[in-house]
Amino acid sequence: MSETKKRYGYTGKGLRVNLTTGKFTVEPTFPRFNGLIGGTAFGYRVLWDEVPPDTDCYSPENKVVIAPGPLSGTGAICSGRTALTTLWPTSWPQSLIASAHVGGEIAHKMKYAGWDFIIIEGEAKKPCYLYIHNDHVELRDAHFVWNQGSYAMIAQETNADASIGVIGPAGENLVPMSNMMFDKSHSAGGVGSIFGKKNLKAIVVRGDQAIHIHAKPQEWEALMDSHRAILGAHTQTVVSRVPSPLFEYS
Repeated sequence: MSETKKRYGYTGKGLRVNLTTGKFTVEPTFPRFNGLIGGTAFGYRVLWDEVPPDTDCYSPENKVVIAPGPLSGTGAICSGRTALTTLWPTSWPQSLIASAHVGGEIAHKMKYAGWDFIIIEGEAKKPCYLYIHNDHVELRDAHFVWNQGSYAMIAQETNADASIGVIGPAGENLVPMSNMMFDKSHSAGGVGSIFGKKNLKAIVVRGDQAIHIHAKPQEWEALMDSHRAILGAHTQTVVSRVPSPLFEYS
């Protein structure tokens, strides 16, 4: 196999999931993605290489690439986003490539589990969800949560420490603008019906492995302090709910 060693913020490997066959494949991040900085770039490269431009978004040949960036999981500020790249269900008359960007815990949980990217392809014969715990990967039956909102039920069956992304009845019924909700409150808009057509109800990711970065600890802390100073008033809620030394309070 090609090089799979850890490199800077990358784990060195990704996961390919074929829903049609139920087969899982480990693939090296490099050299395929040399020169690309994770996230959307990985997704566009996979679809460029593997999905013909005239493919319909609801065809089994369409793929979804889930990929965070190289700084996800390192503690770097603003590194918690994840790109879900696929052929989009709302473009007409031809399905076009686009990415949904989602927050929550999926980015660092993927890196803690050891994965730079996940490629989902094919179409399952029956409702299922993808369960990942480090190198352990399996497709589990999802009949018990089909046709309903299901975050809590999947959390009870798996682990409270996992990052969970689920679709609802809108995605299952192929509503084009349906979304996928991650960790209760983070929305990947527009991709719900793609997962619904693939009979993939949810993605559950747990991980407890270390993230390897190249910088020396002192240099890394200095860089983060500089980043915090530049951000100043940055806050996820626009105006902070409580006073904090990290940003202005109003």
